Amino acid sequence: MASVLRKLETLRSSGGEAAQHKFLIIGLPRSGTTYLMTLLNAHARISCEGEHYNPYAVIQGDYDDSHEAVVGRDSDPMGHMEQFFAQPQAAGVTHAGFKFMIGHNVRVLQQLEQMPDVTLIYVWRENRLAQVSSLMRAARDQNWAETEKQARKKRDPNLKIEANPRQISHRWHEYATFDHLFRGWLAARPNPRFTVEYREMFQPGFKEKICAQLGVEVDPAMESPLVKQNPNTIADRFAEPGPIRYYFKKIGYGGWLDDEL
Repeated sequence: MASVLRKLETLRSSGGEAAQHKFLIIGLPRSGTTYLMTLLNAHARISCEGEHYNPYAVIQGDYDDSHEAVVGRDSDPMGHMEQFFAQPQAAGVTHAGFKFMIGHNVRVLQQLEQMPDVTLIYVWRENRLAQVSSLMRAARDQNWAETEKQARKKRDPNLKIEANPRQISHRWHEYATFDHLFRGWLAARPNPRFTVEYREMFQPGFKEKICAQLGVEVDPAMESPLVKQNPNTIADRFAEPGPIRYYFKKIGYGGWLDDEL
């Protein structure tokens, strides 16, 4: 927390001001929220930080898992958000936001109507098999995002996921339910909002589209440093793809086994 306070004091002394536009990136794990966060953060006029409401820490540039920081945030979650948006930004930054993961703090969702000027960017992933397999591998390796340099240092990039169809079924239905219910909540908000499906972020013209939605011009420097962590053909991620192929074809989701991008 001390390092964050020093950063704020530096920005104040340099004449930094609060951003004019506020936004949240909202989604479930392995839906592409981190990729979008890093893409937007590469824009000269946008500052996009980490998971401020992560249950284990306040992630805002730094990782503050102190008892004081976590309890202070959770005792007044909306006050924490107001403080974030009121803080001075670096020179030239007009838009500020952070990631809010579905499930991190329900009081934020219950009280967000108090801040109707916050734009909500909802990220979701249609291919649930890709999403769940990515989650399983990240949880196993404790590696949630990586750059190209980090990817080259992997010990065994071909290590397969050990999972059976029932394990995957439990998880993908859970995530699909969360997203289904969340869409209803989102539709009732007074906030400006738009949705982004995972594959859309890798299509030509996406940078122009997301910048237009936020009301900024495209920055040529907008590039995420992150790389895809898993094989693009989803069936190739598993140690025993046979039973998984059979199951998903039988239930009508065989397309999830093919290339996602």
